[in-house]
Amino acid sequence: MISVLFVVPRFHPNLWFATKALVESGARVAVWVSDTAPEVEDHSIVAPRVFADPSDAAGLKAAFAGFAPDLVFLRNTSDLKHAVARAARGTKAQLWSYDQHPLDRPRSFWKRLRLRLDGLPARRVTPVPGLTDTPPDPQSRYLPWPVCTGLPEMPDRPDAPVTVLCVGKLAQPRKNQPLVIDALRQAGRAGRARLILAGATSHTISGADADHMAVLEAAAREDWCEIHRDVAFRDMPALYARSHVCILPSTAEPLGTAPVEAMAWGCVPVISTSAGSAGYLVDGGDGLLLDLSQPDRIETALGALIDDPALRARLAAGARETAGDDLGPKRFLARIRDLLREG
Repeated sequence: MISVLFVVPRFHPNLWFATKALVESGARVAVWVSDTAPEVEDHSIVAPRVFADPSDAAGLKAAFAGFAPDLVFLRNTSDLKHAVARAARGTKAQLWSYDQHPLDRPRSFWKRLRLRLDGLPARRVTPVPGLTDTPPDPQSRYLPWPVCTGLPEMPDRPDAPVTVLCVGKLAQPRKNQPLVIDALRQAGRAGRARLILAGATSHTISGADADHMAVLEAAAREDWCEIHRDVAFRDMPALYARSHVCILPSTAEPLGTAPVEAMAWGCVPVISTSAGSAGYLVDGGDGLLLDLSQPDRIETALGALIDDPALRARLAAGARETAGDDLGPKRFLARIRDLLREG
């Protein structure tokens, strides 16, 4: 039995399938966080352990010795990573940094030196493959988290209206939801398609964020658009099952997991090439890629999917195949075993 420890800022939903796959394989799994939000997270498989004080070196060292992990993933944004790395010294634990920089982006000499001086592992895993033909960073390994633990039954959706799901923080302009709203309106398809906007909201919304949110709220007053605020992870499958298409039009998106998770439900992913998860897709095979620098690209992509049921069905089948294979639990566990063999 292996022991795997994830050290992260909080229990992000994209780790849930990974922890479930590991637990079901017989592994011991722990997730250590600085903060938690149980109202939106799913702790049914692994309940994260909160270490609110990253300076509590003695407490972290004792906890590390008690769990005795074989494999440790240190999220580069975690406040706990330095203390955990120190606690691992002299043990047999394998430490890997975990970030969301593309596999084909090598670290600079100065970055590698800084990691060494900080006592952090130089080798890393990333779930982001990148979209270029650049050779991978030799110290990096591609480790996408699984998006399911077995394909669910294909939902029985009506052919019309076509439902488009857009998931992202609702008051964040870079999520670009208004581009989707405008694309559906300009194509005259707003009546033949429904739009679901889902995402978190911040406690204080002002300035550009407030203007952005006002656009979404105005659209939601029309009968073809609806807003779902702060949807818990456990409730997302219901939205995936309702939707024919899941679009991610964001810019500067390190990963973007919602459209990839939706693939397991046969929901066609449409992903901006500015998002890390775009590297999971074969354009026209299991989804569509959006180059937002091209005029009317969103309108063209959504128009094709709304107007062509055969195209939707073909891409939906490809999406489910990718979700169950390359992004499924068996491939994930095989990659974990490969890491362990590296020693």
